[in-house]
Amino acid sequence: MRAGQRLYRARRIGTTFGRIYLGLRAHRFIENRLAPRDMDERWQKFHRTSAESIYQAAIELQGMILKGCQFLGTRADILPPAYVDVLSKLQDRVPAHPFPVVRDTVETELGGPLGDFFSFFSVEPIASASLAQVHEARLRSGERVAVKVQYPEIEALVRDDLRNLRALFRAVEFLERDFELMPLIDELRTHVPRELNFVNEGHNAERISRFFEDRDDVTVPRIHWEHTTRKVLVMDFIDGIKITDLEGLQQAGLDPKQVSKLLIEAYCEQVLVHGFFHADPHPGNLMVQPMEDGRPRLVFVDFGLAKELPPHFRETAVRFASAMIQGDADSMAEAMLELGFETRDGRPDSLNDIAAFILELATQFRHGVKIDKEFTERFGREVPKRIRQNPIVRIPIHLVLLGRVIGLLTGVNKLLGSKIDLARTVFPYAAGVPLPPRPTQPDAVSPPDRDDLENAGGNGRGRC
Repeated sequence: MRAGQRLYRARRIGTTFGRIYLGLRAHRFIENRLAPRDMDERWQKFHRTSAESIYQAAIELQGMILKGCQFLGTRADILPPAYVDVLSKLQDRVPAHPFPVVRDTVETELGGPLGDFFSFFSVEPIASASLAQVHEARLRSGERVAVKVQYPEIEALVRDDLRNLRALFRAVEFLERDFELMPLIDELRTHVPRELNFVNEGHNAERISRFFEDRDDVTVPRIHWEHTTRKVLVMDFIDGIKITDLEGLQQAGLDPKQVSKLLIEAYCEQVLVHGFFHADPHPGNLMVQPMEDGRPRLVFVDFGLAKELPPHFRETAVRFASAMIQGDADSMAEAMLELGFETRDGRPDSLNDIAAFILELATQFRHGVKIDKEFTERFGREVPKRIRQNPIVRIPIHLVLLGRVIGLLTGVNKLLGSKIDLARTVFPYAAGVPLPPRPTQPDAVSPPDRDDLENAGGNGRGRC
């Protein structure tokens, strides 16, 4: 980027968040000194307006800012609901790059004209996201493939925007001692560069594919390593029905309830057996195919966001559930600490209030309260609220992503009209399935002497 572009982005980021910070201080002053009766309404309006201004900046600046705001849209444990509500809409607002830019990137990465590698390459993308877009193509060998192409400017945007955000958040932490924003930057600095190396995404896809190699009802696109680089990912193109297309599933003769059960089983396998999971189950990343015997086959695509769970996660989760059944909030808090919840002094005391609230909800459930939309919405709203109220508690990123997965799966299953007994489906995975060895890194065949995994994967959306 030119110096002028970098200066403009820094100024745009600084002024947007600067206005929000000054507004925050003004509202605190009014609340503490004047205590107006409509203060709650004032805060709600301020948060909504602030979220909208961040949203507009993300749409304009794209790149790392857009990706970061998409990430913040999942952090209900940190941000008030208005920010989560507004920023979560950024998932669907990513314009595509012009085809000449895509062609130049592919030709540079593969080292020759497009026609040397592809007999057909669609001009219009089938999907676009914050870091890349996906095109349908056909290899010279005749195989139909999906080609994920990284935006050429994105690495520079990530470097500069991370630097700008780090400086901004340090200033806020200096002025507001109760705010701990640097862990957010550290998470972004760790995860986004990994998404910029598509070799890592290819390894994620192959690793999860191996989890299901003995099943014919779950599949993952095959990676074409000979045409894959850090910025270009080529994989099989797989047709399928979008998992939320209820009418399409029914027209194909598929039972939506079977699809729902298969989806839950596939995630139980990843989370509770292998400890590594596809962390972006957006409906655009989940497709279904009808098999010859009438059963559904689940297709996973887009593995830029995948997450390794800590060792002994399953055992600790079972211990947490056991403590909850026994009504032991103290043991629940200890298990939460082992699961990765963070407190400033490393003690579980700060988690007791949250554990007690979860226990209260569990008790209501045992006494007949149904897990309906209202119940789940209250749970999803109240737990993050209690965490935000206690600044010495933070949820680790793997649990944030897992919570997001659970939320998205709940929405998909509700749309499919599922009435599955979740406890009966999950229990064998939680208690009875032996754990396989946990590999320290993918052992899939990678392109010889490509790039190492430190720079890692990508996150475009669409069919593959």
